[in-house]
Amino acid sequence: MDENNIDEKLITWNKVLDEIRIDTELMVHDLLSGIAYVAASGILVIALGLYVLFVGLKYGNTNEPMFVVGLAIASIPSFIIGIINLNRYVQLRARYIRLSDLQDKLKK
Repeated sequence: MDENNIDEKLITWNKVLDEIRIDTELMVHDLLSGIAYVAASGILVIALGLYVLFVGLKYGNTNEPMFVVGLAIASIPSFIIGIINLNRYVQLRARYIRLSDLQDKLKK
């Protein structure tokens, strides 16, 4: 009777550990996906800044000083925010790549 009780407890713990492993795999996947969104948003913001700059230079009155100032105010923050996002992506990726490697090892 005592052995059956121990076996049942082991089976219960195995089920709990399996659920934790599955949840952990999903969390790592979600975390790495979120990190990829940081990079994508950085690239998108830089692209929007470039678009504003090129359209402004092509169709705007660059002889007008206030237009040039407005163009700088519209495009420079995009570049800064995009670079900050890409830097953050590199930092997060370096921090959490170990989790991805560990997950791959556990799957094998």
